[in-house]
Amino acid sequence: MDSQNVSHGSSGLLPYPSYVAQVGLQSSPFETRAQSPIAQANYKLWIEHARAENRRELERLIATLHDDCEYEVVPLGQRWRGKDEVREFYRGLWRGIPDVKLTLLNRIDAEDCIVEESEVYGRMDGPLFGVEPSGHELRYRVVIFFPVRDGLFTGERVYFDVAEFARQVPAARPLLDGQQPGQSV
Repeated sequence: MDSQNVSHGSSGLLPYPSYVAQVGLQSSPFETRAQSPIAQANYKLWIEHARAENRRELERLIATLHDDCEYEVVPLGQRWRGKDEVREFYRGLWRGIPDVKLTLLNRIDAEDCIVEESEVYGRMDGPLFGVEPSGHELRYRVVIFFPVRDGLFTGERVYFDVAEFARQVPAARPLLDGQQPGQSV
């Protein structure tokens, strides 16, 4: 195993392994490093949620949420409250980008939340959360915060780079000036 020497305070140089997989650390974003039973349960909840979303099994996905859940797309200032509105969130996502896929890049499993970094991609063939379609392939990164209470998600908060999104979707350019798409200056 290759290692490098690193200065560690006044204790001198310590070797550290340079190949993560060889020392048993997380080498895939689908593995978990969660130690506590609660964080491990949250990881299993996230897996159930992700599988349901990928398979478009809306009611199975909704079953991972509290009745008073709230979804927020932070850069757009939009929220969906309760399971009925969250169903509309997903229907809107799947209409806007019918072939939407997420590639998981990283994930943190904690006792009170899951945090996911993914790359979203697909062709934007319909309106997406009030933004008119580009008709082109889209690819952008998101960070999604999933708060957990009593073994269920209380929602999602989605963050992404509006400038990158607007570069790919011309109808989203008003967002760069703090306006909603379709508003006049």
